[in-house]
Amino acid sequence: MRCEEIMKGDVCTASRDATVQEAARLMVDEDIGFLPVIDGSGKVVGTITDRDITVRLVAQGLPADSIRVHQVMTNNVVSCKRSDDLALAQELMKESKVSRILVLDDRGSPAGVISLGDLAERQDEGAARSTLREVKEGVSLTH
Repeated sequence: MRCEEIMKGDVCTASRDATVQEAARLMVDEDIGFLPVIDGSGKVVGTITDRDITVRLVAQGLPADSIRVHQVMTNNVVSCKRSDDLALAQELMKESKVSRILVLDDRGSPAGVISLGDLAERQDEGAARSTLREVKEGVSLTH
């Protein structure tokens, strides 16, 4: 199975220069906890999660209305391409200990997102549990 067959399209993004408050508002409005961060050309330069906001901003007592997304985002983008085999996405999630992976188009712009939940819906129960366990074992409080 290819990544494009399981990914969720219509990806909401945040500009690297948006305020964290704007990104958080978008997360609330769209009921999501993950946003790819893009530059002016639409290329992905990072990601920001509700956890990034909590750990890197709220816990530090920083003002969400004046801190920019690029100041608290995760710079390491874990991604695959639309045509990649789903097994690659799963392996990247395990290796990087992330619960979501970006699917990029040929220009480096976001085409979709694959989550652990998406994998669980498509795989047998044992494989899904194994991936979840491996990802969760590597999650720390400091990213």
